[in-house]
This record gives sequence, structure tokens and C-alpha cells, in this order.
Amino acid sequence: MQFKDLTSLNKFLLDLDGKNKPGEVFVDNLHSPYIRFSETFTLPSSSITNPEFSSISEFVNILAHFLPEAIEGTSLLPEPRPKRETHRLFFVRPILFADKQFLYVFSTDLQYLGGAKPEEIKKPAAQNQSQSVLTDRIYFQVKIFPCESITMDGDFVKDFKAVRFRGGVFKLESDRDEKSKPQRFSEIFDELNFSDLENQIRNELGINSEIWPMGRVYSPIGIDYLSLSLRFLQPSLPKVIREFRKYYEVLDPGEAGVSPQTINALHKYLFQHETSRTQSRSGNMLWKIHFTELHDAGK
Repeated sequence: MQFKDLTSLNKFLLDLDGKNKPGEVFVDNLHSPYIRFSETFTLPSSSITNPEFSSISEFVNILAHFLPEAIEGTSLLPEPRPKRETHRLFFVRPILFADKQFLYVFSTDLQYLGGAKPEEIKKPAAQNQSQSVLTDRIYFQVKIFPCESITMDGDFVKDFKAVRFRGGVFKLESDRDEKSKPQRFSEIFDELNFSDLENQIRNELGINSEIWPMGRVYSPIGIDYLSLSLRFLQPSLPKVIREFRKYYEVLDPGEAGVSPQTINALHKYLFQHETSRTQSRSGNMLWKIHFTELHDAGK
């Protein structure tokens, strides 16, 4: 994508305003969140390794129609992060609380992940080219994590460096057990799967099955970009920031640790997510998310 094309998209995002279309949020059996709408749209075909500007622009317009709150005032990164995820778009926006710098990231898939019926395929997949599909859903991820630095190009984010998580006040079980061999966090980061570490962090924060019934299906806190990260199932920047400001200290607690008030605020937010199990049309397990109080908070 050429610089002028990226600039035109970012100017569009900077001026974007609007309300999200109503939709239902699910987490699928691959632990991927998506929002499903009552109306459909055509997902454009695109290059798998180097998406064309025309496809990116078309998809940004789809997002602006269905989920303007997710991308308003953001910048589209010139390259995916991580770089191997060439099928995803990354929209970012800096957040500053108490002189601490964080980054909001909304990422979404250009490719269809739901298993399309033959009649929904508008253009079949070809070599290095994804299929074009009639769909009613948008797959997404929303994350916020602390940043060491954010590189700007005028009004737009060009790059960032996340604050690397080194444990801090969050202790491993091996640290608690004198008989266990201490495990350095550098050793943990050599592993590709952080699920055990994320589970221990949830335990440290008192996030149990009553507060967060999905357990490892979708962790509300984890390791992203080698940084401690909070994850959200609401594709809305205003709603996410309104909640995040109540417990942002979880990501940077300092030597004193996370205060009981901050933990209670986080628990209250997580408790608002009720879930019910259902099945996709192909028979795979789905978790439907019911926001019991979150919508009221935005009124």
C-alpha cells in the first residue's frame, strides 16, 4: 500500500463518527471473537500475502458502516503486527492515563473464517487470493497494553514498542513453592503458548469461573506483543476506554501491586459478561456473550 493511500484512509478514520450497528458477539471453537449482524455484506477478495489497496479500502468502508465506534480516530498501521498476519488489518490509537502510555488495538480479518456455503461464495479462492463471500459477521480482537514508545507520522501512528512484561508483582507458582526450580520470565517468553502464564495471572487477580465463566476459551488478560494486555469483547473504542480507565493500573501496578479497588473494578466489568453455549451451523461449539450491564453503562 502506497503512502498516499494509507494517508487517505487515516484521514478518513480521523474524521469518522457514528454508532455501531446492533449485533451479537460470539467466541467460536477456535477462540476467535466475532460479531454477527442482522444484515449481510460482501467480503471482498484480496491477496493473502499483500492485500490490495482497493480491497483494504472496501473493507474499511464496511467497518465504517457496521462498527464505526471500533475504528473512529484510529490509525491503520502500514504493516501488520505481527508481520506474519498479512490477512489482518490493525487499527491503533494511543491512550494516556496518569502520564502512562497505552495503545488501543482493534484488529480484524480480511479473510472469511466461518465456513461459507456454496451459494454464499461470490468469487472462489485462487492462488494467493482469498475468496469473496456474502457474510453477516466480522471477526475482531480488541486489546490495550502499555507502550514504551509510539512512533507518529504527523497525526497518525506509524509504529510502536510495547512495554515487555517481566513479571513484576505477578508471581509464578514456582516462585511460591520453595521446592520448585525458579523459572525466569525470559524462559516463559521462549514458549509460544502463554496460556499457563495467563492462567496464573488470572489467579493472581482473583479472576475465577464465577467472575469470568469462559476460563481459557477467551482470556480477558494475557500476553500480547510480549506485554501484559487487557482484551475486550466490545468492538467500541468509547465503551472500552470508559471501562479501561477504571482499572488501567492492572497493566502497570508498580511495586505496591494492584489495589483492591482496581481489582474490584475489573471484577465488576468482567462479571457483566454472561455466556451461553450454542452451536454454529456446522455443529461446532460457540459461546454467545450477553452483556448484562455494559449497555446500560453507555446510556
